[in-house]
Amino acid sequence: MADQITVESEKTSVGVAATPINDDPKNLEENVPRPSRDLIAAIWAIICGVALPCIPILVVSAVLIGLIFRYRVIPRPGWPEFIVTSTAGSSHNVTSLIKEIKKEGGSAAYYVDFQPTSITTIAGWTGRIIPYLSSSIMALVAFYAARHIVLKSQDGNHDELPTPKQLSILINLLGGGGMGPLKDTVMYRFKNKEKLVAPLPAVLSALTLITLTGLLIPLVDTWFGVSVHSATITQLYNVSTSDYHSFGIQLNSSDDDKPNCLSGPMYPAGADGNSQTFDWPCNVEMPIPHPNDLFLIGGQAAAAVQLGLASNNTVMNYTGPVNTSSTETPSLNHPIYFVGDQRSSTTEDFRTETMGMTTQCSIITSKCYSGDNGTAFSCPGGFEGDFTMCEAGAWPANGSIVGSGPCKVGIGFAADAELSQPAGMVDMLGIIGTSVGSIQGLLEQNPMYFGAWSIGFPAFGDPNTPLTSDSTNVFPNGSSYANWLLNCSTTVYDVEYSWVNGALHNFTATPASGKWGAFFSAPFAWMYAAAGLNAAQMSLELAAYDSSYSAQNATDMADIWARKFSFYALSTSLGAFEPRLNSLEQVRNNTVSVARVPIAPLYLLLGLKWLYVVVVICMAIGVYCFTHPAETEVVKAQLSVKGLVTAHFDQPDMIHKKVLHEVETRLGQARELDATGETVLKPSATAAAEEVPSPELEHKPKVGLVPTREGTWKFALLVNGAWQSVKPIVKDTVLQQANAGKLGSLGNDYAAWK
Repeated sequence: MADQITVESEKTSVGVAATPINDDPKNLEENVPRPSRDLIAAIWAIICGVALPCIPILVVSAVLIGLIFRYRVIPRPGWPEFIVTSTAGSSHNVTSLIKEIKKEGGSAAYYVDFQPTSITTIAGWTGRIIPYLSSSIMALVAFYAARHIVLKSQDGNHDELPTPKQLSILINLLGGGGMGPLKDTVMYRFKNKEKLVAPLPAVLSALTLITLTGLLIPLVDTWFGVSVHSATITQLYNVSTSDYHSFGIQLNSSDDDKPNCLSGPMYPAGADGNSQTFDWPCNVEMPIPHPNDLFLIGGQAAAAVQLGLASNNTVMNYTGPVNTSSTETPSLNHPIYFVGDQRSSTTEDFRTETMGMTTQCSIITSKCYSGDNGTAFSCPGGFEGDFTMCEAGAWPANGSIVGSGPCKVGIGFAADAELSQPAGMVDMLGIIGTSVGSIQGLLEQNPMYFGAWSIGFPAFGDPNTPLTSDSTNVFPNGSSYANWLLNCSTTVYDVEYSWVNGALHNFTATPASGKWGAFFSAPFAWMYAAAGLNAAQMSLELAAYDSSYSAQNATDMADIWARKFSFYALSTSLGAFEPRLNSLEQVRNNTVSVARVPIAPLYLLLGLKWLYVVVVICMAIGVYCFTHPAETEVVKAQLSVKGLVTAHFDQPDMIHKKVLHEVETRLGQARELDATGETVLKPSATAAAEEVPSPELEHKPKVGLVPTREGTWKFALLVNGAWQSVKPIVKDTVLQQANAGKLGSLGNDYAAWK
């Protein structure tokens, strides 16, 4: 038996005799030197085992983190005054939440000014190579396995040494390779019902964790790749006060040629050229103290807004709460109209102040007009007039029955909501201080109350409006003319609002001083007296026309007229105003394109990779500190097919030369036997018969370590208390490699023959 180690045949090479299993195992080392300790080689092996898996992970992770934080775009919160609370209800559907986490990676994310595909490519590089790095980490595990076998061999704990088959399994596990070695080990354990001795369970657990981690990291990397995508975010930039725009309005006090609005909407009697005995509105010019010479300040500004010409000013409306503490809520029928700016857009958020008003009207034709006195009307509270006159309390020269007044619309102001206390008339003083005529008095109150009327809107029999069939409030008492009368009230507001992302927010409206009632009513109260104020009369005619042809009934007509009056009353007096500087402003960019990097999958991916690195480093430190690497390196090197063949066939290139030669020899023998027709026992079976004990033997063969005279460790087979060569085990291991296709086509033939 050529492979049997006996005292006579092997003593010169290994320096030991066959030793009974119960003898002191340390007798094996009495006549041989201790194994050499090549610490540098061991350290290099440890460093390589750490560097190969860890350096790519650390480098790629550093590049990924550096890229994210180098190009990170932090959304600026902007001014807190412009934060709009969303009223949209959040979905609590579990399925939707799972889909969101799967596709978006959660709500928390980094925004990066970088291509999302480049980010996912960088992050996924290590995920693609990690499954192939298990062999490098298992090389560190091999140190622990080798150390365990050394200690058990030295201590004589032969029952805790692996069997030849378990040694083959151990070598297979330490080679890494993913699920294959794990499956083979588990199948062997349960098929043979054989306990796996140490270090097999630990090595099996280590490879299992490494394999699962190698699968988990690419899985998380896939989630990361799916959830990283391009996104558009909003960036907000605070603006210096010197760069604020002027989107609000305030009274103009800079032009000395106009009535002085510095003190407010009304300047006092006898002050700044006001020769009258009452306060004068600063939106009406009085170059010569006479009713016929009055004209509107800045009529061009009013015309630009009303006719839709080029202008920064515009009139908007608001139907939300008046302010946070008020229970009064303007409706769609009675919104608050206010002066805004045409330049308001999605690129600037701002807060500014302006003027606003709201009007409410009700139809009272049936209460005030009977038709008995031509076109004259008289209300129960004492409010009276003529549908053909512009002012209240006035009648045509030839009487109301004739209906020959000059107006188609009119308005009269009163001190109360019932219109029972008309504003009355006041004398206007000329240059020398004597009366030059009477004009309607202005009531400094807010809200302002008034009656408004119209004749001829809509035309009788006009099929374009359903109002022609209303014989109660529009065509009363069978009249062939439309005669209708409204009781209205208008409230003027000091308005402050925020404009955020192209929409109105944080609208606050506070009732203004009573002087504003006189200010806005003046052009309409005096329109009959001067041609310079005919813009007010045209505004009332437009309101009458629009409402009478847009309404479905009399109540609807009153609501439409009220909205039109608010629009025209504000725009008519715009010439007395100038732009007002915004009180707060920020620039908005809603089109910032970025890569959205969700935080949850990012840090889960990095955490798994860093855990992978930490475990490898800790394992390497443990190898250096606890496994005596200089001594164990020699054994660890043999825990592989190449190392085992090199150690026991004394040729470093045995895998490529001697094994192939062995294959060729056996195939040649097989061909000769096939030619002669003889049946010959296969060499492996012969070897097994020679070197493996029969099943009847009490103890199973064990594989341990014996020191050699050259100062190294060498695996040996312990059978019936005697140490024998493990070359048959090596041959079986080579056969496994051939079966795996690792020895080329010739190895495949050898595996098929075996």
